[in-house]
Amino acid sequence: MKRTPAICFAADVKQSKLMKKDHLIYVLEECQQTINQQFEQDLLVPFAIRNGDELIGVIKNFANAYPLIDYIFQQSQLHRCPFYLGIGIGELETDEVNVHTMNGSAVLHAFVARDKQLKEKGEKAKIWNDIETETSFYFSSELVPHEPLNALLNVIVTTKRKWTDKQKQVIELIEQFPEWTYEKIGKYLGYKSPISTVSYLLKRADYQKIKAVEDSLTQLLLMYENLLNRKER
Repeated sequence: MKRTPAICFAADVKQSKLMKKDHLIYVLEECQQTINQQFEQDLLVPFAIRNGDELIGVIKNFANAYPLIDYIFQQSQLHRCPFYLGIGIGELETDEVNVHTMNGSAVLHAFVARDKQLKEKGEKAKIWNDIETETSFYFSSELVPHEPLNALLNVIVTTKRKWTDKQKQVIELIEQFPEWTYEKIGKYLGYKSPISTVSYLLKRADYQKIKAVEDSLTQLLLMYENLLNRKER
């Protein structure tokens, strides 16, 4: 078959044996179903649960890689279910749409990122992932430089972990209702000085900086997708 540029995600729940089984199953099934619905048009291999505590899938649309990562990050925080998340960039080399039989460099490097770098605390990943109770992320690839992706992603994740509940409230409203003004958001949340309070919370959260870093991460992924597509011609 023609090799297809792809990004493979290999997630493994941290310390899953210590987690209540019904909670573990609920989180994995919720993530699987939501990802397969929201990212249906992007999937090469639909996400599936493997071995009871893993979630694995492959996408073709590099532009939606970060939104997918962000979804997993949010769910891991919401349900207190941290993952080792290996993200492999490369190619898919089989026609199989099955996590048990798929093959290719994207798949290989997702498992290298997860098992060799994150779970075995490899030197390259260690500097980015030092909190065992939080989801750990790592990109790996042999076809494109992956360390810039790790640097950008971890700037985002490290900052978001520090956001307060008030900062999260404001940011959720801004992203849910982009047409709302600071004044409307502040009044909705009951602040006496709505504009200045919302502005202060966003500044303290480094919100605009993080949006810029997120855009840079996606731009870099799109550049890598173009490079891989040229390679296949």
